[in-house]
Amino acid sequence: MINRTKDQTIILNKSIYKAETTLGWSVVIMPDGILIDNYHQGYAHIHLDPYEYELIEKIKDHELLTVYKIVYEHIHENEGLKLKKLIKELRQ
Repeated sequence: MINRTKDQTIILNKSIYKAETTLGWSVVIMPDGILIDNYHQGYAHIHLDPYEYELIEKIKDHELLTVYKIVYEHIHENEGLKLKKLIKELRQ
């Protein structure tokens, strides 16, 4: 049986969803469709395009709450999503 927890936060015009299961975690930024997770690949990564699921960038292996805070603070400080800058922040 897979246990799942999930949560949603709205900041500016973005919704940030976080979910955790026994198999891993994910953070999704909507309406952009940006997915950050540690499923399937065995390491934390970001899916850059919701229509090209295999297009990924490896990021630093952070815990779910750390990634969630980085995403939240990024959107707050930049008044939106700047994807290249967010990737740099997630790699630190």
